[in-house]
Amino acid sequence: MNYRIALLGGAACLAISMTTAQAQTTGQPNVASAEENEPGQTTQIDEIVVIGSRGKPRTDVERPVPVDVVSSEELLNTGQTDLGQQLQFTSPSFNSTKYGINGATNFADPASLRGMSPDQVLMLINGHRRHQFSALNLNISPGLGTVVSDLNSIPSGAVERIEVLRDGAAAQYGSDAIAGIVNVQLKRGSSGGTIIGTTGINSEGDGFTRKISLNQGLPLGGEGGFLNYTLEYFATDRTNRSDPYNGVLYPATPVNYGTTGPTTNFPYTTANPRIDRNVYPQTPFVVGAYGSNENETSQAFINAELPLANGATLYAFGGYSLKDVIAAGFFRAPATFTNSVLSIFPDGYIPVLPGQAIDYSLVTGLKSEVAGWDLDLSYSFGHNHLDQWANNTVNASMGAASPTEFYVGRTTFEQQIADLTASKDYGQVGFLQNLNVALGTQWRQDRFEVGRGSPESYLIGPLAGTGKASGSNGRPGYAPADEIDIDRTNLAAFIDIEADISDALLIAAAVRYEDYSDFGGALSGKLAGRYKFTEELSMRGSYNRGFRAPSLAQVGNRVTTSTVQNNLILQTQQVSSDNPRLATLGVPQPEAEFSDSYSLGLTGSYPEFLGGSLSFTVDAFEIAIDNRIAITDGLLTASYPAVSALFPGVREIRFFTNQIDTRTRGIDAVFTYRTSFGADDFSLTLAGTNASTEVVAQRPTPAPLLIGASAANQARLLVGETAIELIEVAQPRVKILLSANYSRGPWTFTANATHFGSVQANSTGLNAGDANVTCNAVNRCVQTFEAKQIFDTSVTYEFVNGVIVTAGANNVFDTYPDKWNNIADGNVGEAASYSNGQTPFTRNAGQFGFNGAYYYLTARLKF
Repeated sequence: MNYRIALLGGAACLAISMTTAQAQTTGQPNVASAEENEPGQTTQIDEIVVIGSRGKPRTDVERPVPVDVVSSEELLNTGQTDLGQQLQFTSPSFNSTKYGINGATNFADPASLRGMSPDQVLMLINGHRRHQFSALNLNISPGLGTVVSDLNSIPSGAVERIEVLRDGAAAQYGSDAIAGIVNVQLKRGSSGGTIIGTTGINSEGDGFTRKISLNQGLPLGGEGGFLNYTLEYFATDRTNRSDPYNGVLYPATPVNYGTTGPTTNFPYTTANPRIDRNVYPQTPFVVGAYGSNENETSQAFINAELPLANGATLYAFGGYSLKDVIAAGFFRAPATFTNSVLSIFPDGYIPVLPGQAIDYSLVTGLKSEVAGWDLDLSYSFGHNHLDQWANNTVNASMGAASPTEFYVGRTTFEQQIADLTASKDYGQVGFLQNLNVALGTQWRQDRFEVGRGSPESYLIGPLAGTGKASGSNGRPGYAPADEIDIDRTNLAAFIDIEADISDALLIAAAVRYEDYSDFGGALSGKLAGRYKFTEELSMRGSYNRGFRAPSLAQVGNRVTTSTVQNNLILQTQQVSSDNPRLATLGVPQPEAEFSDSYSLGLTGSYPEFLGGSLSFTVDAFEIAIDNRIAITDGLLTASYPAVSALFPGVREIRFFTNQIDTRTRGIDAVFTYRTSFGADDFSLTLAGTNASTEVVAQRPTPAPLLIGASAANQARLLVGETAIELIEVAQPRVKILLSANYSRGPWTFTANATHFGSVQANSTGLNAGDANVTCNAVNRCVQTFEAKQIFDTSVTYEFVNGVIVTAGANNVFDTYPDKWNNIADGNVGEAASYSNGQTPFTRNAGQFGFNGAYYYLTARLKF
């Protein structure tokens, strides 16, 4: 039996390796084995690594909560290049989709568990809380109004495994852990290393990708000490999946052009500017730039432990990430876009929207045993900032004097944490067979800052009075009024008790209290249990009372954004929660949302089943959230006199509120079968999630806000139908993974199939008679994008000199999501969100991306 020790939140958790059946190893050094295993080589294990407990080590059959464990080898075998997509295709409850033309999601992918919000998932590294990204997602996509934890700021080459806890854990780890936890365990090797190089390209011939990663372990100090470092570089070219443009390109030629010639509104030297000037000479022609962004990322990470005297250990881990992304906006046609400056862009333009995200962190700590207690004292610092630019665009209110390149500004988030935890295994106490007690305290400080852009990016120019929009078009700059620098602190204390009542019955309980400097205290609790019917079969269940505090970005953000819905480009002012005008309108500041979650499941492990071993977990769950923090729909000030009076000159506002209650119900299941045929190994995994979220209640709109509004506008809810659809139907409710792995000598063959359930999004222009369209009584129409299946395959060969080569194809059959209904595809109606062909695939829901088939080659060298 092997034990792997990993630290989680300051307490020891152990990974158990019990001899039961053959399984493939990761080929990375770790403290569970004294010898390094090669990929394709096998060892006897049935390993279940768990988080969410500070008690004694247990196999998954014995655990009271469900956990997915994904090894570094499984992540690499997906053929995906970034960590978020690797986990997307290995964990059924985890969803992360890349979007094009979508604000902050261009720089940090939204990621969620069980179809819930991205900010209802807590991310840890080596069991310690990870800081969040600095920018809010304010575009119409899943995760609207949330701040994500950027999984892709961690180099995949540094990861030993990822543990996904599918259960609430706020009582143990604090705010945000409502849907669960994603815990990234870094590599701990003290010798040897690996160089991995990957290159790939899409079937359309674009999106060329190259990635190189170096990981090496070095001894540090005495026995058990190590310094493990990773250097990684990743780059990918942009893709474009826009359809041919079917909109009007140029303004109508004046009837008296032959007499007047060029004018301000038609500044062309010919009556047929496209044909005569050879602009877009092909027919049909594409103007859009809709696909994956150009991305260049450089990263460095370390993980180290230094043994000291008397059994103490000093540890540190952290890293640096530099991500340069070049995104694009919508095409601004000179015929239809009123904020064009035809003297600068007579043929229209697409804003080019670069951004640079810099992320760095460091966690240091000391572990020791004092009077039978395992103590862990640590300090962590995390920083993220995002600089944004808007190029190839204009400030229309400046007219011909406008520059075409703008610095938009910077958002910054920083977090400091000091932790002290202690745990003790008392062994047998009275009638209890075993008692483990853990307790701890934490101090945390968060800081959020917005810094202004260049003056021209927010300037109100002389043409603003004629209706021309001010600020850099496509991404308005942060004005001095948008600047903010706020922070808050919170103190927390917890106690966590786990007791074996008997060989069969385990009970665990935890309570945590947190006190925030800006909105007060919050109490959370957890009760979990497991009962073993036999050594192979157990039942488990849990109840969690959790909470999530509003992020500082949700509280303090007050920038103007440019969003596109139904092919209309709008500028919207985000109103910070502390703005006194909201209080005048009867809108309270957002407070913490609270959750009550329940789970009940069965686990089984049969070491002798049809010549191999079978393990399974099936867990049903419900998560009810009261006073859920949500962003309102945009309120047109012209429709609400009380709002217009307080926000003169502003077209549309939105803000955060505890307006709704939601309920998520579902079931997770994982089945794994492993067997051997002589020297050959075979494994088969079937895993799936079926989860649905519903908005079950919404509070009335405050009466002062509705004064003077029409009856129709008074009937509108603050969190409208579009926002509700993003919560309920914009992510697949069903996701199923089927994976098969076969190893024979130096060869390894892998095949994966992933089923993504259907999603929905609304748009004007849809026709009730067209396929997959449903409309309500007021002719608001929603399109269903049908479920799809993605198939991936790869073959690996290991040479005797330590070189391992993998050739693979993801999305082998070149499957795409359904397109928005459009006339070219034979529909009567055409979705406005089709944007005249610019965005054929919806930006308002996500399944699996839309780049098509991807072919790659990976080479690994172990040394």
